[in-house]
Amino acid sequence: MTISRSTSMGLFAVATMIAVASLISATPADARGRTFYSQDYKFNKPMHGFDGRAAGGYYCSYQRLPNRVCSIVNGEEKCKVKGWTLRQYCY
Repeated sequence: MTISRSTSMGLFAVATMIAVASLISATPADARGRTFYSQDYKFNKPMHGFDGRAAGGYYCSYQRLPNRVCSIVNGEEKCKVKGWTLRQYCY
């Protein structure tokens, strides 16, 4: 079985695109050999987190997200905040 030159060039082009895509998609955490992780904490009221360096050289940031419960009353949507989620991202 022989592979034509155009087929081998096509395979080379695909392999090159995959290699370039993997380099571009690498995050700063990947470059340092660390993994990215996130964790959610539930509270009744909004809480503050910090943005900055944490243990192990990770950089962590937080988002406050409302937990909404919505219902439709007389054809109108009504939403109430029933709690808060503090989402932690570290990389």
